[in-house]
Amino acid sequence: MSSRAPKEIHEERLKMHNANVANRVQYFDPKTDSFYEDLLEERPCPTCKENHEHFLFFKDGGRYVKCTECDMVYLNPVFKDENLEKYYRTNHDLQSEIVASDGDFYTNIYSKGLRAIERVVPKGNILDIGCSAGIFLDLAKNAGWKTFGVELNEKEASYAAAKGHTIYNKFLSEVTFEVSLDAICLWDVFEHLKDGEAYLHEMKALLPQNGVVFLQIPSADSLAAKMLREKCNMYDGIEHVNLYSYKSIEKLALKCGFEIESCETVIGEIGVMNNYLNYEDPYFGSSTNTKTFLGGLDEKWLHDQKMGYKMQLVLRKKG
Repeated sequence: MSSRAPKEIHEERLKMHNANVANRVQYFDPKTDSFYEDLLEERPCPTCKENHEHFLFFKDGGRYVKCTECDMVYLNPVFKDENLEKYYRTNHDLQSEIVASDGDFYTNIYSKGLRAIERVVPKGNILDIGCSAGIFLDLAKNAGWKTFGVELNEKEASYAAAKGHTIYNKFLSEVTFEVSLDAICLWDVFEHLKDGEAYLHEMKALLPQNGVVFLQIPSADSLAAKMLREKCNMYDGIEHVNLYSYKSIEKLALKCGFEIESCETVIGEIGVMNNYLNYEDPYFGSSTNTKTFLGGLDEKWLHDQKMGYKMQLVLRKKG
């Protein structure tokens, strides 16, 4: 999706990473090199609700495990709800700055997702949950959709509202919509939600028959994530609480009354993998090859195998 070298891309995003680190210091216990125990709670697999975990690794204070039944990767233990809410409400507002600085990249990504939605439902009312400063909503509005957003960060909610979108600076459960929603989108948000099952049920209640939920989520099936493991930025130790495989998201969708209408992967991370295979820092190495890896495999091959860095899914509400 981008021809720029990994180093160039990730130097811009390092600013957001550093802001994340600065924000989480208050939750970190230097004596244990992890988060304070009273902030955390144990849990079963968020999809299976069973305890079939296999320990993977520690990353930035977080303990990642994999469910041997559905291939779900998740944090265990995880922040309690009230502590996670506090973290997000007091976090930085740099996401919109990062998106704006890499406008072509995000426009391509957002356009691809919007086309996938429009293949399933006609243009109507669209809600973006975790809408940040409303960059995706801008695109949808220009395409003829009526736009709504939910955003907990007060600054970013204000940015989006100033552009003419209807924005709610509160939890989805606290919002009363006066219109029927045709599509609900979560761009890089669903992996932050501890109880994806409850959230899918909540969104289903807001949709008419055949309405859709669109998800863009980091993929536990990603070749880059499997290769890099704890060196991969997908694993951040606090925010990415649930990382779904195709198997686990399909199981969850069916359980909640949805069918997967489409699933494609985006973002190959080929340059990142080339750096790593060359014994360099995966994100700040010197490779400029973002086209092929391992002797000729390319991004098309990667996405044909559904092993790209993120999945874009359209879930249709069953009757």
